[in-house]
Amino acid sequence: MNTFGQNIKEDFIIENGFVCVNHSSFGFVPKQVFQLRIQHYTKFLQNPDRFTKIDYPKYTIEIRKTAAEFLNADFNQCMLTSNSAEAFNSIIRNLGLTENDTILYFSTAYPMVQNTIQFMTSNYNVKQNRIELKRQHLEKQKILSLFEKQLKTQKITIAVFDNISAQPSLIMPIKELISLCKKYNVISIVDAAHGAGITVLDIKDLDPDFLFTNFNKWAFCPSGINILYLKEQYLNKIHHNTISVNYGNGLAKECEFSGTKDFSLSLSLIDGVNFIKKYGLNQIIKYSEDLAWEGANLVAQIWQTELLVNDKSMHSAMVNVRIPHQDQNYCRECQKKCFEKYNVFLVVFKYDDLNWSRLSASLYNTIADYEYAARCYLKVLKGEE
Repeated sequence: MNTFGQNIKEDFIIENGFVCVNHSSFGFVPKQVFQLRIQHYTKFLQNPDRFTKIDYPKYTIEIRKTAAEFLNADFNQCMLTSNSAEAFNSIIRNLGLTENDTILYFSTAYPMVQNTIQFMTSNYNVKQNRIELKRQHLEKQKILSLFEKQLKTQKITIAVFDNISAQPSLIMPIKELISLCKKYNVISIVDAAHGAGITVLDIKDLDPDFLFTNFNKWAFCPSGINILYLKEQYLNKIHHNTISVNYGNGLAKECEFSGTKDFSLSLSLIDGVNFIKKYGLNQIIKYSEDLAWEGANLVAQIWQTELLVNDKSMHSAMVNVRIPHQDQNYCRECQKKCFEKYNVFLVVFKYDDLNWSRLSASLYNTIADYEYAARCYLKVLKGEE
């Protein structure tokens, strides 16, 4: 893996002096992908009518085929969306849910997902069932047991669950969760916002009803590129959440044009996937996961605290470390001070009444980044900055 770390950092667009241990929020773009991005954008600006009306419909087929191959899915079931919120809202608000339906989800679901479910409850009287995941539940079999208990004892219509949760960040047993949904005749929706580029997403093997994944977080694309997968039986039922000129012409056309935007952006999906192919997805995953694990353990040692979960198999390239302070507001103040003074940003969140930091790793990181981040934040926590 000598190719990665400091050797590759110069190939990314990263501000000089910025130490990034939070790749997972937005992702960082390789210079070669960005250069192609400028070329695509220039072509769009030079003749937007031709680009949008003639070229882009052909481009979208190539983009969706690239995504489908990368995710091992059928091309006609992969749609272009801008982000996970757009994808999830397009699904959940078009399934015809009523007061007779119940959505099951975990307490670790991303706030966007929870807020959208609350919208469905408030506006369509859809029932919701929330599974509380505490520290003692963060084991694969316990998660599956809690999930199946609800499917057995409650009338559940839809289950929504993460591929990799955000805060806290953990790999969820999605293959088994999808299988349980099939067993109990429940629609499965996989939030794989953290998915493409940092795990092997084999959709034909997983066989969910729905799955959406960002390509900016881990697949080295600019922000604003997401793929929505859905089973063929839903193709005529789901509409893009923004109603525009292509409404009723099929979901692919609705997603192709949902209003005026920079239509060149999604071409970067091809460039990001090509970047991954250049180095190999499995090699990227191994380097990032191993470094995140090593870095998080080092941070825990410096802080004299602990990891949230000690089972490495439950972690991706994001690991959670307990912050040695009880006051959430103070921890957030220190987060800001650390960012301003030392140019390093640590994700800070509260979980199960304790404060944690989520640290992520990508190709350009080295172990020195985590030591720097840990020592800087500790200085601020102790008022020694």
